[in-house]
Amino acid sequence: MKRLRHRSARTLISAILALLVICSTASAEIRTGVVRGDVIDASGGVLPGVTVVATATDARIIATEVTDAAGGFVFSALPPGTVRLMFQLEGFDPTVVRIAVLAGAESHLRARLEVAPLTESVVVSAKLPVDPPRPLRLPPPPPPPPLVVIPVPSHDRDSICGPAKPDTTPESFGTIRRRRDEGKEGLYTTGDELLIDGGTLNGLAVGRNLVVRRYYRTSGLAGASATGEHSSGLLQIVTADERASVAVVVYACDELMKGDFLSSFTPEQLKSPDPAGIPLYEASARVLFADAGSTLGVPRRLMVIDRGREYGLRAGQRLTLFRRRGRDGEKAEVVGDAIVVAVRADSATIRVERATDAIVAGDWAAPQRKSLVTPATTSTGVLHP
Repeated sequence: MKRLRHRSARTLISAILALLVICSTASAEIRTGVVRGDVIDASGGVLPGVTVVATATDARIIATEVTDAAGGFVFSALPPGTVRLMFQLEGFDPTVVRIAVLAGAESHLRARLEVAPLTESVVVSAKLPVDPPRPLRLPPPPPPPPLVVIPVPSHDRDSICGPAKPDTTPESFGTIRRRRDEGKEGLYTTGDELLIDGGTLNGLAVGRNLVVRRYYRTSGLAGASATGEHSSGLLQIVTADERASVAVVVYACDELMKGDFLSSFTPEQLKSPDPAGIPLYEASARVLFADAGSTLGVPRRLMVIDRGREYGLRAGQRLTLFRRRGRDGEKAEVVGDAIVVAVRADSATIRVERATDAIVAGDWAAPQRKSLVTPATTSTGVLHP
């Protein structure tokens, strides 16, 4: 009987000790936290092989990990509190991130490493002469050679320097970041060297010419707000790597701005306008809007109409500008003439040549049909003869 009691007591003590061990282990697990994260470079690419060192506030190293092929890492048991994570990889600046570790919880972070600047040290040693010679005054280094700009094909500048209806699928090969010479201020002008956010991965190459464009808001049909696309100049790429380029301003139509985007350059040959003809009122287009900063059309001003290549319009074509009059709009009040200077699929840019009144959004533009006899200029006509 005594042996049985002794054996039962030992069994009870062993069970209590095991329970204490389990509780102690569970408590230890709860007293730690998990930190999970990944490391990327300045372009957003993942960085494998980065050494991540976790240290306490007293600089004591707690744990060390190395990022995997996807740039990820995990510390599964860090003590709660503030922990410093140091990220190190050859060729990149070391980065330190502080993170709060919560007991029994998982924290997430993303670290970004910047490429370290290239440095080079040269150590020169020599014996000091008894009577050192006077230092020689070296001439200043020669200025760097100017960047070479390939001559641009001759073209009609009005086909570049004007407004347009934005394409349904916008095209951009990069944007203007800033002037290459940060010490020079003011507007970008002909000959300026500009840094471009975009390189060979975006389709840029040395010698390529590109139009500089930006969007603007203006008043359109019936006074409604409309979006126009304004061309502000022409650039040529002179140096290019994968993600950045340098461009020279070939010419500026007006102000080139930071953030303006680059589009393809398709030179439109300068040609003489068609001779005057008979307006085809039944094939008329509507005037959509004027260029940025203006709402009216006067001689030499550029405007946009809502028909283009799909309706047979072409550069150099002459148009009759008119307004519809009468109860049913059957009369045409001629207010001027215009020339097509640039054509897109569903729109065209026109240059007002003559105007007896200011041209506004909602006016009409009728293409002229060639005639052996030049018609006399009239102020009204019948739209449907």
